[in-house]
Amino acid sequence: MQTINAVPVSKLDLAPLIQACLESEKSRSLSRRSLDELRHYLTDLAEYCRQSNLQSLSDIAPAFLKDFVQRYSSACLVKAAVWTVRKFGAYLALLQYLPQNPAKDLQHPRISRRAKLPEYLKPGELRSLLETAVERRSLAEVTVLSLLATAGLRPHEVAQLRRKDINTVQQVILLRVKGGWLKRTPISAIMAQTLEDYLEHHPETGETIFSNAWGKPVDKRWVLRLVRAAGKEAGIERTITPRMLRHTFATYLADRHGKQVTKAALGHSANHSTDVYMHLIPGKYRKYANTHPFQTVVGRGR
Repeated sequence: MQTINAVPVSKLDLAPLIQACLESEKSRSLSRRSLDELRHYLTDLAEYCRQSNLQSLSDIAPAFLKDFVQRYSSACLVKAAVWTVRKFGAYLALLQYLPQNPAKDLQHPRISRRAKLPEYLKPGELRSLLETAVERRSLAEVTVLSLLATAGLRPHEVAQLRRKDINTVQQVILLRVKGGWLKRTPISAIMAQTLEDYLEHHPETGETIFSNAWGKPVDKRWVLRLVRAAGKEAGIERTITPRMLRHTFATYLADRHGKQVTKAALGHSANHSTDVYMHLIPGKYRKYANTHPFQTVVGRGR
């Protein structure tokens, strides 16, 4: 009988195997966010195995894993589940608990480009959001909204921002982005002044600079609630999310400065991650609407 950390695996107790897999990935410098995602889906897999009354690791077959990943409701979630079981299957095969990775032939779902087009705010909506926030919200909340809308930060990047990460003189902030590396992110002079004003009046109560009403560091959920509430206050009919603000920042940046500048600003490592923002906004092509070569033919028919 094979064992791992003196725990028999023939009983299909996946808990020690999952923990060992996570420790292995952590040693390979997988980011904390990716580790959390891996842990989440592996926990789901363990529960699915329990509900299916699997008796041994050999029961984790390709067809079983295919059924598991297809339980998720969206292509993005299926993609994350496939990534998870591939890693776990590779780990089991590497340590020879299984003769080969049962998930190696699982394919990521194809997500149409139309589904990927980002939803973003119109200039008037963005202006209304920020102006209303300045009138009704605290300096801390205005600073958070500005970082999301004018620098393209993600909610967890805002929540983890520390004083030592901010250099208002050079107009840059250091961010821990996907993959666990640090990125120097440029900010505008106005954003730098806003941060400077906030830090001047904000007492140093902890390592991170943003805290809630109870003095505790904010988290992603706090940022999400703030953005939604600010959107309602501004009279925007759509539900505003931090992702939408990031998409807004990227869309107008790409429209003005092109792909490479946008890629660098967002911290993307691959070109295809930035391609989604290389769409034309209506104001860009409206002036060409009447220049179609056969427009005159239509005009004669009136």
